[in-house]
Amino acid sequence: MTRILKILTLSVVLCLCTIQSFAQGNSNGNGNGGGNGYAFGLGVNIPEVSIIALRSNQSTSISLGLDGPAEAGLGATNTMDSSIWVNYTFVKGKNTRPKAKIYAKIGSGSVPSGMELNVEATNATSHGKGNKGTSTGEITLTSSDQAIIENIKSANTGKGASQGHNLVYSLDLSNYNIVNYSAPVVLTIVYTIAE
Repeated sequence: MTRILKILTLSVVLCLCTIQSFAQGNSNGNGNGGGNGYAFGLGVNIPEVSIIALRSNQSTSISLGLDGPAEAGLGATNTMDSSIWVNYTFVKGKNTRPKAKIYAKIGSGSVPSGMELNVEATNATSHGKGNKGTSTGEITLTSSDQAIIENIKSANTGKGASQGHNLVYSLDLSNYNIVNYSAPVVLTIVYTIAE
C-alpha cells in the first residue's frame, strides 16, 4: 500500500503529460477536398496523483476542552470544532489504484485519561469534480490509522475552507471517574491518503 502523508499545505506540479506527434503524407486522398491526408500519433501520459491538504479560514490548529458547569451539581459539557476542511486530488489507476481512502490517527501526544477525541468527516460539498469519497462516520482517534473517508475514485474537491469534507472534532467525557485536571496537552493529528 503506497502512502503519501500530508499534514498541512502542499504544492505539487500536477500536469505531467508527454505528447508525441508526427505527420505523414497519405496518398489515398483521404484528406479534406480529396487532397493529401495526414495522420499523426498522439501519446498521452496521465500521472499518478494523491495529494491532501487541510484548510481553514483561520488556522489548522484548534483548541478543545470541557466547558465548566453553569451551576453546582451539573456536569462539564463537551466542546466541538468544525473549522477545518480536508481537500484532496486523486487519480485512480485501472488495476493498481482503483480507489483511495483517507486515514486519520494521533501522530504524537495522548488524550487525557477519561476522555475521547472524536472526529467525523461530513459528506463532500458540490465543489470540485469526479467521484469524491464518502464519510465512514465518527471515529475515536487513536495512534492507529482509521479510515475516515472511503471510496475515493478520480476526483478533486476544490481548494480551501468550505470545500471538500468538513472535519467535526469533539472532545468527550468517556469516564468521569478517572478524569483529572492536567496542564494542556498538544496532539498532532495525521491524515493520510492511500490506495
